[in-house]
Amino acid sequence: MTSQHSDSFFHPHPKHPSRSYTAAVCAAVVVLASAWAAYSAESTTGASGVAARYFMPDAASSRILTVAKSETAAASIVVLTEAVAVKETGPKATIAHFGEVYAFSPSFIAIHRDEPARITLWNLQPDDEHDFMIEDRSGHALMHLRMLPLSKTSYVYTFHREGLFDFRCAVHQPEMNGQILVLPPRAN
Repeated sequence: MTSQHSDSFFHPHPKHPSRSYTAAVCAAVVVLASAWAAYSAESTTGASGVAARYFMPDAASSRILTVAKSETAAASIVVLTEAVAVKETGPKATIAHFGEVYAFSPSFIAIHRDEPARITLWNLQPDDEHDFMIEDRSGHALMHLRMLPLSKTSYVYTFHREGLFDFRCAVHQPEMNGQILVLPPRAN
């Protein structure tokens, strides 16, 4: 069986595309290639085994933590990025000595095991990107999200293991850290 293929989708006239049309197609290819490169750099680990910068829990990490975009949550928490000392507002001596300093607020969260909690992350800075990484006590990253300037990101987190988990912004270390205490399930 022979497949019918028409290249009229790509060219207004198969044998003689106009120069402006060809230039537009080339520009679109460049834009798509750039977008694909950016997406690939931030997507999950691929078949090549190359680690990604931003990722959700993989199969092994999902036994500890699951993350869902839309799910019913038993609790809701808002975590803000706080500018402690930034170049726009100083103090200049602090900025000169430490650089810009940011924090998460709150920096401590307590939730119950197997109880979905919606955590909404607000990046309040108009010119600084942050990220949000949750790690187990051994320093193994369970998930890592990007927080663009002036953005709000919300996910439902369900921890399946009790204990203390660290969260941090990998961009602004050592000051931008916090902890999540996962308590035993609520008694019915």
